[in-house]
Amino acid sequence: MKLGSVSSNFSIQNFSNISKLQDKKQNFNCSSEYLTVPKEFRSYINFRGNAPQVTKATIVSTGDDDIVIPKTENGGYIVEPETQTEFIYGNDAKKFLDDTNKFEYDTQVTFPIKAKGSLIIDGKEIKIKENSTILLNKGTEAQVKVESGYPQILMTKKEYPWYCKHGNNNENVDLKNKFNELIYLNSHSYNGEFRPKLFGKAEHENNYLAAKLRDNGFIKDTKDGFIKFEHYPTWSYQKEQLSKKGFNDWDLNAIEPVYEQVRQTKLDAKVTLRTKTHGISQSTLQKLKDADIVFNNKKHTENMFWKKNYESEWELRDLLNQKTDIRDEEQESVVNAWKFENKAGYDVTGLKFINDDVAVYSFEDKVNNWNQEKSCWLTNSTALSSLKGTPSLGTSIVQANRKDPTPMSALRKGEHLHTHPGTKEKSQTEIYMITSGSAALTVVRNGKPQIKVLREGELAVIPPKTPHCVNSVMGEYEQVVSQIPSCFQYGFGFKENMDLPCGYSEEQMTEEAKKELLKTQD
Repeated sequence: MKLGSVSSNFSIQNFSNISKLQDKKQNFNCSSEYLTVPKEFRSYINFRGNAPQVTKATIVSTGDDDIVIPKTENGGYIVEPETQTEFIYGNDAKKFLDDTNKFEYDTQVTFPIKAKGSLIIDGKEIKIKENSTILLNKGTEAQVKVESGYPQILMTKKEYPWYCKHGNNNENVDLKNKFNELIYLNSHSYNGEFRPKLFGKAEHENNYLAAKLRDNGFIKDTKDGFIKFEHYPTWSYQKEQLSKKGFNDWDLNAIEPVYEQVRQTKLDAKVTLRTKTHGISQSTLQKLKDADIVFNNKKHTENMFWKKNYESEWELRDLLNQKTDIRDEEQESVVNAWKFENKAGYDVTGLKFINDDVAVYSFEDKVNNWNQEKSCWLTNSTALSSLKGTPSLGTSIVQANRKDPTPMSALRKGEHLHTHPGTKEKSQTEIYMITSGSAALTVVRNGKPQIKVLREGELAVIPPKTPHCVNSVMGEYEQVVSQIPSCFQYGFGFKENMDLPCGYSEEQMTEEAKKELLKTQD
């Protein structure tokens, strides 16, 4: 396996010379729409199949001509030269996985729709469903088997000098604040708490269901407007209990998806409650057990298991002051141990397997940590690549079945013409793989918006500072989009929404996209 070896001359300068646009004043969109998609994208789509291989791979230019990317010895493509990130898809990916039992670099193996397989590690086999990703740390000894369909591989050899993984100790205030924000939000969701707005769009519907559940003893109020169910049995049992209390079909249909989602998130989050003792004395640990702050687990003396996730160190300190005599240096040892390995700042929704080397994520139960809605991001830099680390790559999948051209904004409401930064301090490349159907990409070339059609099997690399968006899609459509690097830990500082150049309108570009997509059906 040789990462970065190509079959012809391919200079890094190809990337640096692509974008000639002047930097614009930063005006980032801080809407949560950047991370969300509507529910219909999750609906089952009976695709006949997907492209078995990449038919065309290009770097999208803001000039006259796109740049063709040569193949590597692995049958893949170098999609980001500074990090030497290699992309391999389809039959070439299957061959690579057949020949690999040790992963030399941080690797992400994605199984899109119609793809299934298994992960074999330490003698254990984990079944991999469609719409799942396996994250493997550098040096991991494992085998990934493909049973059906066509997987996608991303391997990254190194990171940018400026890049700081989520949750690492650093002095970057913005990063620290974002981590603290996620701790606050996730501490609620990981403890099974949610806001009533999840029940429906209308406020009166939310209030009606919350009041009915509260009056019948199913939920209780926590704080900051959050509520939680008293117990989290299986939905079939909970549904039976609700029906006995007079909840009708409308009530049950509104409650079920919220209940299932919150229950699964709570189950997924068990991994966040385990931390190492990190120098806490046995006497202090016993005090925590006596106060019912950690579980009285006797088998794992090097670990402690917290009873709940805390939204901040101050919530933990308040609890220690109220329930124990742990003070001063002794209290600092407890708080520091919690801070050192606290995982409430990470996205563990959709987590299906994790150990010290590997993590497996699935779209089942995957949600947006900021608003608890469904997310198109299968994995991102706020996830865990293992119990030891976080990934630097992020991948999203959007699927739709549309006979006629359909604006992407109808499927993913945050889609808008935008760029990603490209400086020495921060830079991001995006890659689009169309595994099924076709897409119309709006790209600004020489200052004018144009439509670039991406057909099934085509790979498009979007370099930093390239204005683009998926305008419309058609057919049994699936796009697998990855960001190099994923930068969710930096908030919204890696996406700048733009207006179309003067004289052009969204309606005009969508009409042009429709015409171009219809040509693909001829």
